[in-house]
Amino acid sequence: MKIRIRADSVEIEGYVNAVGRDSRKLIDDYGYPYVEQIQPGAFAKALAEHVKNETPIKILLNHKEERELGDTATNLTLEEDTIGLHAVAVITDPEVMEKARSREIVGWSFGFRILDSTEEYSQKGRRQIVTELDLIEVSLIDGEMTPCYAGTSVHARADGEVEKILTRASDNEAVYHIREQVEKEEVAPVQQKTAEEKRGQQSGDEPEKETTQKIDYKIYEDTIKQLRAKGGSEDD
Repeated sequence: MKIRIRADSVEIEGYVNAVGRDSRKLIDDYGYPYVEQIQPGAFAKALAEHVKNETPIKILLNHKEERELGDTATNLTLEEDTIGLHAVAVITDPEVMEKARSREIVGWSFGFRILDSTEEYSQKGRRQIVTELDLIEVSLIDGEMTPCYAGTSVHARADGEVEKILTRASDNEAVYHIREQVEKEEVAPVQQKTAEEKRGQQSGDEPEKETTQKIDYKIYEDTIKQLRAKGGSEDD
């Protein structure tokens, strides 16, 4: 996770989750441990569905609906690459900016629903592979939540049904790049004017131009010729 702090905004970039990799050990509803993987392509498919349905994905603070910081229609970019779900957000929320300056933003997290999955069993235990999901939101998390947590929340839908929203956090270490002021462009040095030029411009006169006196060498050439001619006649 990279955090760039500017005078009027904070740009936060990083991976929300890595695909094809085991999570930390999780505990299911029955108290049994397991690990989880998000199958490559699952995030890309979820993002495509939101684009198709014109339903932007929100960015929240600590998964709190009342702390919405924007969405994919405004200040959030999400895409899946070969590593995982990559996010870039430009935040102007004063509280988040202050938390960034205080180095309190510690990671990314996301809320999702599992639409389809498979399971594998080995001597190491159970692995759940999420093959299809609905990405509900992504969140910035601070010291209030540790970056390695996993949680579950229960939500009541409009049709009265109850659904579980799972939350997972990345293990990315936050790296801060602080730049409070915009760097000034370099300005070419201006040649200083002489006092005479300044006085001339103030009075409306043109500044005097420096002239070079031209030397006439003809006199010296004629003298040399005469001396040579005289010397030759004496030898005769």
